[in-house]
Amino acid sequence: MSQAPGSPPLQTQGPYYPLRVLEVVRETHDACSLVLEIPSELGETFDYSAGQFLTFRVEVGGKRLVRCYSLASSPVTDSAHKVTVKRVDEGRVSNHVNDRFVVGTVLEVMKPAGVFCLQEREDEPERPIVLFSGGSGITPVVSIIKTALATTRRPLRLLYANRDEASIIFREEIDALAAAHPDRLAVVHSLDDRDGFVDLPRARDFAAGSLGADFYICGPGPFMDVAEAALAELSVPADRIFIERFESPDDELPVDAQAADSGNGVAVTVTLDGKTTEIDCGPEETILQAARRAGLEPPFACEEAYCGCCMAMVKDGEVEMKMNDGGIDPKQIEQGWVLTCQGVPKGPARVEYPD
Repeated sequence: MSQAPGSPPLQTQGPYYPLRVLEVVRETHDACSLVLEIPSELGETFDYSAGQFLTFRVEVGGKRLVRCYSLASSPVTDSAHKVTVKRVDEGRVSNHVNDRFVVGTVLEVMKPAGVFCLQEREDEPERPIVLFSGGSGITPVVSIIKTALATTRRPLRLLYANRDEASIIFREEIDALAAAHPDRLAVVHSLDDRDGFVDLPRARDFAAGSLGADFYICGPGPFMDVAEAALAELSVPADRIFIERFESPDDELPVDAQAADSGNGVAVTVTLDGKTTEIDCGPEETILQAARRAGLEPPFACEEAYCGCCMAMVKDGEVEMKMNDGGIDPKQIEQGWVLTCQGVPKGPARVEYPD
């Protein structure tokens, strides 16, 4: 939900907090940044690590849609929280944000989340960092770059791919960082209309000189696939590769209230936003799928076990996750947390989303 300037502020609703837009920055012809006002009482709640994201709930055409946008600001060099939204073809939220959001707009935002973060390397304080970024995938990457330059001695190399010169987000900021740190930050711009798409040999050659580095990858799916394949060919250990993926969720999932009471599956009690609802979870259906089918609005983002946005606590029963790709850590699993986008109940269960 969003509000026009002058409207009364929104009240906190479950995991969502009302934040006001302080500034709208037109980064390129198809991308804008939102600088957000964080009230003093929410300062600790919205502390974040470089590379994390914010989850927005936005009302478009009478429907509340949820999207995640990475923080392009750095927690140590920038005084304000800034996210960047690039238009997506037929993307309802991205186009709505670019067309309609103005200074004073109030939107619903979850606290920072995500595990695509700058890794501390106290044992190797000068371990290099190599970053592959394409398009709007630069948003968490630039946060990581700024933070690493300010807090470590680590050298960084960035390969940044875009369609053309006009599509380069943060061009001036990135160039300024490279000029200020010529001995630590090297940037290679790859433009599709000039250089062609980044292919396997180019990605491999870029990484080959820094095999002892940590590698960060964020961008369009095909671009990330190429970068991953290049690192695999170079036998880079998995624990040195960090990947951020976001997919646009299916907003057309039909809401069938009767399906929740069909009795054809497992009864799951869901507590969300302070309300408790019993839903019916079909065979091999995840709790997130069943909750949305029942008309609930649980938090979610990637639906691929990466981001951790959909976490809930299992209060009773057993819930088995189909997979976990870094969205939740072993300690959280021991405490009873599950990713509901992957969680399939093995019998009657009760789960509770965080307030």
